Amino acid sequence: MLHRALVLVFAAAALVASPFATRLGPVAGSCLLVLTAVLLAFACSGTVNAVAAAAGAVGAFAGGVLIDVSPAVAGAALLALCYAERTLRVRTAGARAAHVTTALVAGALAGLMIDRYLGAGMTVAVVVVAVASVLASLPLLVDADDPLAHALDEIASQVSDPAASSLREGAELCRSVDATMLDRADAREARKTWRALLGLARTRARLERRRTGSAHGAAVMRRVDERIDQHVKALGRMYTAADEARAAEASLDDRSLRIVESAGETLEQVSKAIVEEV
Repeated sequence: MLHRALVLVFAAAALVASPFATRLGPVAGSCLLVLTAVLLAFACSGTVNAVAAAAGAVGAFAGGVLIDVSPAVAGAALLALCYAERTLRVRTAGARAAHVTTALVAGALAGLMIDRYLGAGMTVAVVVVAVASVLASLPLLVDADDPLAHALDEIASQVSDPAASSLREGAELCRSVDATMLDRADAREARKTWRALLGLARTRARLERRRTGSAHGAAVMRRVDERIDQHVKALGRMYTAADEARAAEASLDDRSLRIVESAGETLEQVSKAIVEEV
């Protein structure tokens, strides 16, 4: 929910920044465009990373250059590039094409609306910006892979077993778990463990690329493989235990059941009394 709200906010900022950037001068205007576009790219991605930052910066450049040629083209380029990192995580070709198409069409419509109606009065401007922000969030309707799961899968394709199998298992676990089942303290420790797993995975990928064949290098790789496996298994046990605890707690909450049973017994007695009286 917070992710979508951030997309709405930063989409409004990025779309409104383009028409006003020229009034601020070349330096301040460019900085405003880049800042808002990068923030929008981070919001669209749902994570802070170099690919999203670079795509947002390129989107700001494209939007700034094309705004005088065509506001629709500028908006389409800006939004499609801000969603570029997320597009890479869409898992099927058809869904990826739908994601890109939605971003282009939504960006074009939003850019056209902002250019045509932004100066039509405060009330109209607020409505237009709100509608344009909603349009900019439409690509979120196309499912994309979780950033962490995608990163683990990418690294798994670069390393050999047993690390590859453990990382794929971790990626599937990341996709399937519900983080809200953990309390605040456990969720914080789980996030630390996920980050540690990703760090180990990147270390393992570097070792794979620099494999020397020495006994010491092989021993280090085995140790890293063991640690990766331990992290995945520990996370799996935590989420399984939390799920079981929640299920057990739900099975104990039978207040509504008792009320319904009591009401049913009362109605049966009333029905029998009426029949006997008749």
